Amino acid sequence: MNDLRANIGPLLDAGRPEEALRIIDAAVEESPRDLDLLTLRAVCLADLGQFEIALDVARALLSRDPDNAEARRLVTALEPTLAPPSFGPTNPLKRSYRSELPRDVLLRMQQALHHQQYRGVQMVKNPLDLMLYQRLVETVRPATIIEIGSKAGGSGLFFGDALVNLGIEGHVYSFDIVPVENVSHPNVTFTYGNGRHLDDVLDAGGIAALSRPLLVIEDADHSEETTGAVLAFFHQHLELGDWIVIEDGNLSDLHPEIYPEGNSGPHRALQAFFRNHADDYRIGAEYCDMYAYNGTSASNGFLERVTRPADA
Repeated sequence: MNDLRANIGPLLDAGRPEEALRIIDAAVEESPRDLDLLTLRAVCLADLGQFEIALDVARALLSRDPDNAEARRLVTALEPTLAPPSFGPTNPLKRSYRSELPRDVLLRMQQALHHQQYRGVQMVKNPLDLMLYQRLVETVRPATIIEIGSKAGGSGLFFGDALVNLGIEGHVYSFDIVPVENVSHPNVTFTYGNGRHLDDVLDAGGIAALSRPLLVIEDADHSEETTGAVLAFFHQHLELGDWIVIEDGNLSDLHPEIYPEGNSGPHRALQAFFRNHADDYRIGAEYCDMYAYNGTSASNGFLERVTRPADA
């Protein structure tokens, strides 16, 4: 063991943990229960950035050797870093509408969004939200995505590609009062639609025929009137397990001098909606709070339908 340490030490000091790990793994194959070897393996794994595996090895070592100082050091260092994020409540009536993200960060991010592109097309989406949407689509696997507010079409392309990349047979319907005409995708239909008058373009029979689960994204003019109309319209049609996301509520955090906490248009619409329908939805805190409490433009806006329409 001393000879092995003599060979391993210089490699680690020289910043070559991958070579050290190969030597250790070969030795572990011959002596799989050697605690000293396993300790060296945990150290090398941590040096290589394989933190989850290193933590598992260190924990296993401590279960067998509680006095193992190196294993204890690794566990103490890695557990806080790798702890899962904490989420706020899912009850719509028990959540603050504030964001934990600092205003200056939100303002800087908002400035950049208007210069952001996806496949060469403008896409005004919070970069944190893009990862949240990818996770939501991968988890829920919506067969139909309805987007209210197309802008230049970049987000429609993003959602169309997400369906393809995740092997989901689905379609995106993107509505705007100024329909996108110069962007195309086989899984996306860009068409006219006014969020305040969705019954002009969507009827009950057509919505009932859509493949489920359904994901609705309200990203129109972030006014209370439009957001409220979209919520009221889709509440009639959402089924158990469908989702609706209300974006841009974080205007309350971006411009508190204009919109005090919870006073942006989307936030006011959500609060009015929840006064009658709080029991029909849960806040997807695993999305709203993934990166920080309401660390999303859709603060308190990821909603999963938890009742059947007949139950509401």
